[in-house]
Amino acid sequence: MKAFLLAAGFGERLRPLTDTMPKPLVPVLNVPAICYALSLVKHAGITDVVCNLHYRREQIMEFFRRNGNFGLNITFSIEETILGTGGGLENCREHLMEAPFVYLNSDIIAPLDLKTFVATYNAARSAGSLLVCRSAGHGGRVTVKDGRVINLRTLLPVDEKPDHDFLGIAVLSPDIFRHLKRGFSDIVENGFIDLAKEGSLGFHEYNGPWHDIGSIESYRLASMALLDMEDDWKGKVLAATNMEPRAIAATARIGKDCTITKSVIGEGCVVGDGAVIEESVLLSGTIVESGARIVRKVIF
Repeated sequence: MKAFLLAAGFGERLRPLTDTMPKPLVPVLNVPAICYALSLVKHAGITDVVCNLHYRREQIMEFFRRNGNFGLNITFSIEETILGTGGGLENCREHLMEAPFVYLNSDIIAPLDLKTFVATYNAARSAGSLLVCRSAGHGGRVTVKDGRVINLRTLLPVDEKPDHDFLGIAVLSPDIFRHLKRGFSDIVENGFIDLAKEGSLGFHEYNGPWHDIGSIESYRLASMALLDMEDDWKGKVLAATNMEPRAIAATARIGKDCTITKSVIGEGCVVGDGAVIEESVLLSGTIVESGARIVRKVIF
């Protein structure tokens, strides 16, 4: 089985952080976000990965080169014009036509068992299966019934209300390519919804923790939550990528009499004497003056 890893996007809602780095390389507990997805892939026993790139692609390719491609067989699909979640996959058709494959976003941060998800897909024998969770608040964007996804984003006229959300991971058979189109497209509107119409889109419900880094504030909150990451999960990320999630980077310098509460301090940061850092993220190279007070901020 192969994996298709989406890493081409602009990370618009993370600006201005993504003005200087692509979203997949944004550090989460001092580990680039994409490493969490790579950990899932490697622990599922997948060795062949197709990765689409567009925005700041040179930085991502250099990251893989520096790390020996993490022991994976990587094929990069370069998009001169960004093609979206559907068009980006269609552009890689030739690499993924032989067998079912895993489709996943590069910013997935969750300690899920991808191998189990693949096994449920194989047992169901559907054209595709989405990883979903019950919506935390009112409503949702995915409607399920009798073991199938019957609607997404309320695009179809069904009576049942959506109460699940898509977590950005799917297992798809090459049948998906019957519904994709060339050029820019969205895989939900040009792919998933067509499988749902045919009654061939299944789902697997995930009940564990997962974290969204779509906006600056959700990035900060995810970082705070991940400070309590279980050692087993940390160990899996370390084993897969040789990078260990940690609250304070080894190269950070912390002054005397500082108070650091539930915060992440990045590589090369300098925190002056007597500074107070609470529920904040200091990204690489941040300098905090002596006596400064930073509360619930992302500093970069």
